Amino acid sequence: MERSSEFVIDVRKLGLAGSPGSWESIATTVRAPEDLRVELIGVPQGDPVELDLRLESVVEGIFVSGTVRATAKGQDARTLDDLEMPLDAAIEELFVYEADPQDEESRPVQAGLLDLEPAVRDAVVMSLPFRPLKDGDDGEFHYTLGEDITEDEPEEDPRWAALKSVLNEEKES
Repeated sequence: MERSSEFVIDVRKLGLAGSPGSWESIATTVRAPEDLRVELIGVPQGDPVELDLRLESVVEGIFVSGTVRATAKGQDARTLDDLEMPLDAAIEELFVYEADPQDEESRPVQAGLLDLEPAVRDAVVMSLPFRPLKDGDDGEFHYTLGEDITEDEPEEDPRWAALKSVLNEEKES
């Protein structure tokens, strides 16, 4: 684990390692790592990512909770126009002192250090829309051909005329 990474936190300096019940709040801004995205939208590498976290010492390790804020940039899925959208992703992750090598999901505390990057990546990528659309767009494709038809005057389909006459006869009898 690189100590120089902005995402690495030394919990020994915070006095959290090995003292269950203690906690510390951290509010910082880091630069987005590369590939923090899905197909059409993501947080560009180097853009600011705000971390507002609470680190709590528990018996098993360090529980990290809080929010990750950033601005995602990409393209509208329907029109491919450029768009920006604010992200506010929740993060809840347990970093364990003794990681089970067979458990790929556990995040280890290594030599008193936490690497938050994988947890931040998971939180941000999971909050990105698979099909981003600009504000006010309901995702439906609307079009008209010729004259606009209003809801007050529905156009009758001649193919249903025979059925309509049968229904009208049943109503009258």
